[in-house]
Amino acid sequence: MNVVFRTVAIIAFLHLPSVNQVVAADNVLMLPEAKSPKNPPSIVLHGGGVITEDVFEKFIELAGGKDAKIVFVPSAGYRQQEYDSEEAFLEDISDRYGAWTYLERSGQIKSFQFLYTDEPDDSDNEDFVRPLLNATGVWFSGGAQTRLNYRYIAAFPEQTLFQKALIDILERGGVVGGTSAGMAALPEIMTLWQEDDDDGRPASAVAAHGFGLMRGAIVEQHFDTVGGRLERFAGLLRDTKRLNRLAGRTDAGETMIGLAIEESTALIIEGDSLKTMGLGNSHVFIREPELRTLEWYELSSDESAKLRRKPERGTSLIRVKP
Repeated sequence: MNVVFRTVAIIAFLHLPSVNQVVAADNVLMLPEAKSPKNPPSIVLHGGGVITEDVFEKFIELAGGKDAKIVFVPSAGYRQQEYDSEEAFLEDISDRYGAWTYLERSGQIKSFQFLYTDEPDDSDNEDFVRPLLNATGVWFSGGAQTRLNYRYIAAFPEQTLFQKALIDILERGGVVGGTSAGMAALPEIMTLWQEDDDDGRPASAVAAHGFGLMRGAIVEQHFDTVGGRLERFAGLLRDTKRLNRLAGRTDAGETMIGLAIEESTALIIEGDSLKTMGLGNSHVFIREPELRTLEWYELSSDESAKLRRKPERGTSLIRVKP
């Protein structure tokens, strides 16, 4: 397969369907279907590093602003079992994520709480999952995505109560986001780590199943800083047989979109609408089945685009003029 580096002109348009119409008609990323067309599901993919103020405020806005009920899952980076007590654990993460805990204390949102466990069985425990039932926004910290995979994710194609609760949040029009490892775990298929061979061959991705919140895309974090990310990401995106097997669908490999995010940058997804926020760039990779090419689009900060199904076959990206 060839990789096409394409410069795409900004296109102005007058009759593009609204976000709600696009979600109903296209849903290119295969997000959960909204219960109300007025409230499309939202996902925030943050590539790691500093969460800039505009991204932080956007997540709060998508969660409902002053009515937001936010749940923060620190499990990718912090484990209670590594502390002398739960009090010491909570003191440490409350200090580390002080900007989040301050939101409720200052009256900026309705409620905030941490949700964490070291026991995989808790993901199917109704009492443990209960805080998600009324949540409007959930955020996953960075760390190691393997810690999220074994705690919260069922053997595919089954889903834990935890996974189902996250999907329900999106169906209600809420938002789920994460940074670094927290971002990596959001799609149906995620990269756990990469393998590097000593003979000089490109790095390859070791892939597994994520939360399943986005079934039409794979993602990559730290895209501008960590060696081998382009190699392993493009390799997985081109591996039709592996994607089909992991997704349990015969057409997954040909239709899968690639979303790669640089550090201190977020890609805001609202239905089929995309917007980059933060300091860097987001990258969208779209396969062209007929030409057997991979198109690479770059969205700089504050740049927006929409994903559309082509009438014949494949997907197109249309940049939105500010």
